[in-house]
Amino acid sequence: MNRQEFEQFLYDHIPITEKMGFTVEEFTSTKVKLAAKLEPNTNHKATAFGGSINSLMTVCGWAMVFANIKAVDEEAHIVIQKSNINYKAPIDFDFSAECELYDEAEKERFFQTYQKHNKARLTLKVKCCKENKVFAEYEGQYVVFK
Repeated sequence: MNRQEFEQFLYDHIPITEKMGFTVEEFTSTKVKLAAKLEPNTNHKATAFGGSINSLMTVCGWAMVFANIKAVDEEAHIVIQKSNINYKAPIDFDFSAECELYDEAEKERFFQTYQKHNKARLTLKVKCCKENKVFAEYEGQYVVFK
């Protein structure tokens, strides 16, 4: 699935992503980057609403799991189990979130656990940054099951 197809998949299966103006900038098994416009996601201070930032980062991690597990099992279900976010600075511009997963050993453990138990967990880090300044950090634990 390419990034345009995945973006449409999000809109079809998680409709709020379209209403929030989420777009898919990059979608591979090693890097996912999602973006959002500030305008539909502002708060009373004219900065990005914390819930919108959290949503973008949660979906970004979810998309990374999707990009990996669907090659192993197209029918796998993905849910967020727990997450933690640290808001470091206000965001007053269009923003993005990115998640990288380059650790092949970690991926292999994840896939092996899934194959053996029909269930696996993957903890991912997502960041929201601009020009090397981090505005929010997120860590989420995702569960995949048959």
